[in-house]
Amino acid sequence: MNLQLDDFWSFYEWFFRPGAFLESAALKGIVLAVLGVVLGLVVGYVISSSRYGSGEGFFAVARAVRDLFRFDLPGTRIRRIFALARLAFKEAVRRKVLYVVGLFVVLLLLAGWYLNPQSDDPARLYISFVLTATNYLVLALALFISAFSLPEDIKNKTLYTIVTKPVRATEIVLGRMLGFVAMGTVILIPMGLLSYVFVTRGLDHTHAEVADVRELASGGFEGETDYTRFHSHHFELNEAGEGVTDMVRGHRHVVIRNEDGSFRVGPAEGALRARVPSYGSLVFRDRSGNLQEEGIDVGNERLAGGYGSAGISRLIGVSRGTRKIEHGYVEGGGLGTAEYTFSGVTADRYGDSIPVDLSLRAYRSYKGNIEKGIRGSITMKHPSKPIESNPIGFTVNEYEVDQKFLPLEIEGTNGNKTEVLNVFEDLVDEKGRMTIVVRCLDDSQYLGMTPASVYLRPTDHSFAWNLAKAYMSIWLQMTMVTAFGVMFSTFLTGPVAMVATAVCVLLGFSAEQVYDTRHYIDAGIERGGGPIESMVRLLKQDAMTTQLDVDTVAAKVIKTADAGIVYTLDAIATALPNLPKMVNTAEFAASGFDIFGAILARHAVATLGYVLLAFLISYFTLKAREIAA
Repeated sequence: MNLQLDDFWSFYEWFFRPGAFLESAALKGIVLAVLGVVLGLVVGYVISSSRYGSGEGFFAVARAVRDLFRFDLPGTRIRRIFALARLAFKEAVRRKVLYVVGLFVVLLLLAGWYLNPQSDDPARLYISFVLTATNYLVLALALFISAFSLPEDIKNKTLYTIVTKPVRATEIVLGRMLGFVAMGTVILIPMGLLSYVFVTRGLDHTHAEVADVRELASGGFEGETDYTRFHSHHFELNEAGEGVTDMVRGHRHVVIRNEDGSFRVGPAEGALRARVPSYGSLVFRDRSGNLQEEGIDVGNERLAGGYGSAGISRLIGVSRGTRKIEHGYVEGGGLGTAEYTFSGVTADRYGDSIPVDLSLRAYRSYKGNIEKGIRGSITMKHPSKPIESNPIGFTVNEYEVDQKFLPLEIEGTNGNKTEVLNVFEDLVDEKGRMTIVVRCLDDSQYLGMTPASVYLRPTDHSFAWNLAKAYMSIWLQMTMVTAFGVMFSTFLTGPVAMVATAVCVLLGFSAEQVYDTRHYIDAGIERGGGPIESMVRLLKQDAMTTQLDVDTVAAKVIKTADAGIVYTLDAIATALPNLPKMVNTAEFAASGFDIFGAILARHAVATLGYVLLAFLISYFTLKAREIAA
């Protein structure tokens, strides 16, 4: 997966955006809250005026706001909320929604037959399937039970037994939301456990036999495992008869030579993991060896600005208009390099070697040897002294993460001397920093990389816990959809409420496209203008690099209208629930990356904001509605 700019932010940076507070989540949340309050008061006044007249309508709105803060919120009791939540939970059980778990089991059984067993990355395939299936099933369930519940109760007059009791509107709304969320949680837990069992059992295998075992001159052995599940492995053992196979389809096996001369192949390792990457800052050198802010552009569209020498820390503070992280390319056969400087390279974080993962792109200016692949090299280097190791060659693997293990002792050069270097003593400075240099070795071929393409991996977290965090993200989505369903059900009929909630969900899935469109428009205002100016240029067949051929007044009107469209798109994108970001959390687990706690925290805060908005709308709607009518 390709990590983007905001994937690197901590919760503090996302919420406050030091140096760019106007783009912070805190300020946007405050602005949206103020706009929501103002819009709500205006809509409430219009509705009340149509019922009671302009003067009485104003006092009706004022009384509703007063009742919320003076009576209903202080008078809300947890005991009554839980009682109503229990009723909502039982109602959901009577609707037989627990059958969703059975449907999920059937999907898992069918998936065992139809998932491609020859996939290059079976772990990604299995994890993506279970998370996607769970996501759609749970969101559809939340949509159904939340949208139909309250309208059905009003239609069947069962709600009368509640509103005639000393129960407040706040308690009715919170009880409904809490009960349906509890039902979704009860369904999610067994689905998560079944998913874990399905993935681990589906990927568990071993190789019973080895073949073509040859003794090496160094005293070790090499050979091939048998062909199982459409693949085999090559392995090499040391003099003690221990070693590991090569990485195939995202996993490897430990191989041990027994005392009787036979060989034992262990279970698959490395397929299910939660990598904890340690990223560094990135700079490039061109074909002449000069430092550059960006790599070579091979033709991909990119927004203004780049990642530059300050690396990830600078990414956090870039101005709007730079959002997507595009690949910068390094030309082979010259002095072009990509240099990553990592911090925290200490002996207590790394054991017998330094794991480094590569996720590079290859761009071929000519066909070359497709089967052989493009060659590259890794060199460890001191950040400020002329000390570097000998290059370690590799062949680019474009379709999966290429895992390398850098030795702690390696031959290299110290100034003009050639000697054996110790990584921590010779290549790491006093601040714990080390530079890794990536080169392309083939002439006129290119390697593409971003700040996330090369990273150190000091540790791995538990896959089970990472899968649980992916299910937490699904739970947050389910909570948001449930809140919207309850909100629409307070003033719409069941089918209409379900459609309205579904539209909100679809708009939420489109938020990322709207947001990207807004940024591209904003970045292009100085190069061809916004949508109206671009339309004028198309009709007049003017180039975007020339001045707009209209009079001064018309140009000002066009640019003002374009600015309004841009900021309207920005407001829409900010107000929409960004569900793609929440759904893409599953991509972390499927790709074997640890889901950052900051990402879950950001999703939780966003979900809380939307739930609060839905609660307020539901409360005022329920207070204004004459249920008995």
